[in-house]
Amino acid sequence: MKKKVYSKKYLEKLRILKKNKELKEKIKKDPVIFSKFLLNFDPHEAQQQIMRDTHKFITVVAGRKFGKTKCMAAYALFYALTNPKHRILVVAPSYSQASIMFREMYNFIRRSIINKYVSKILKTPFPQIYFKNDAEIHARSTQNPDLLRGEEANLIIMDEAAYIKDDVVTNVLEPMLLVTNGRWIKISTPAGHNHFYDTFLKGLSEEFPEYSSYHFTSTANPYVSEDFIELKKKELGENSIAFRTEYLAEFVEDHNAVFRWSDIQKNVADIELIDGAEHISRSYVIGVDLAKYQDYTVICVLDATEKPYRLVHFERFNRRPYAEVIERVKDLHRRFNGAKVLIDSTGVGDPILEELQASIGAEGYVFTSKSKVQLIQKLQAVMENGEIKYPYIEPLVKELQFFEYQLTRTGVKMEARQGMHDDCVIALALAVWAAEQYSGSAGGEIYLGYSFL
Repeated sequence: MKKKVYSKKYLEKLRILKKNKELKEKIKKDPVIFSKFLLNFDPHEAQQQIMRDTHKFITVVAGRKFGKTKCMAAYALFYALTNPKHRILVVAPSYSQASIMFREMYNFIRRSIINKYVSKILKTPFPQIYFKNDAEIHARSTQNPDLLRGEEANLIIMDEAAYIKDDVVTNVLEPMLLVTNGRWIKISTPAGHNHFYDTFLKGLSEEFPEYSSYHFTSTANPYVSEDFIELKKKELGENSIAFRTEYLAEFVEDHNAVFRWSDIQKNVADIELIDGAEHISRSYVIGVDLAKYQDYTVICVLDATEKPYRLVHFERFNRRPYAEVIERVKDLHRRFNGAKVLIDSTGVGDPILEELQASIGAEGYVFTSKSKVQLIQKLQAVMENGEIKYPYIEPLVKELQFFEYQLTRTGVKMEARQGMHDDCVIALALAVWAAEQYSGSAGGEIYLGYSFL
């Protein structure tokens, strides 16, 4: 068996720990000292406040690039190593989001001396870390809450907590702490007035001494470029809801939102994205929004066999040659049982549509101020009625959240908020329109010269 070779820095830290009992005791009691000495991670001042907070329930409202995930990854490792036999659960709205924090923990372990205290690390079926003191860390998604029911935890860390459904927190996560008398930490950018908002208010009130709350803008992280923040302020608008929510971390009541936050949340489901048809009997439709200038090409594939429709395939990319986009749509058409394809044929879509019309019978949707409103209203109705389900895909959820309407002298205008994109919304809306036409639920309506009936 090959002998493991340790770096001089590694061995020096072990030597210091053996000789300096006072430092060893400080490391056991202080997560900041633990992080600095053992993880080679130096938390900034705002992160230190959170890590040293001993309240039972902690809510952290923070802007983008604050360093939420890395801070909590370090704290989870500290908690595990100082609390034998305890179980830590890291949860997020999606598996990919939960995996980000897991990777941070894995990298901390791999690059530091705490790896000697770890017994094993598993990446499947769910990310798990087991320690020699019998503590455990599990990273999980909340998309399928039934898989979490009945479990216990001593500490639950909710990453992007505002995007976790209220009923999952109340009925699934919080009951895990009943037997253990455990704690939770919620950390997120704000999104609507939900459980995250409620516990943030509790932490500000003297009536709830077990709760604490923090509010940090993106600039609380001293490593964030001020030039970058100024650029986003200019792009989004200083008083825009997008800037105030994402970077100033403000809870803003959005009266101009096209899609209610409750509707966006209720339609998130545990759906595994696939690369081809599940069965020959399934019927699929494809919505394609083509990139223009700085935008993205987005492709949404819906299983339209029955309601609720299911988003089973999603792609988002930019700066691809049109020939490559054409071949990709053709390939997806073939993979999904000859799926009906509906494309935004406005502007750059014309030459692509001509090619796809000839080869796979794709149809085009021409955008006018009236037709766009009709398209979006169809998606809006389907979402309100719970007739569509999609996995938590951050770009999609964000675009739905920041898609707004404005009343003008000539009618209603619907579009992405300043500085945001709407490619995901349009692609999903096109797929829904195609599904409604294809299923006959649109009453056989012929729109703009075409029909799927």
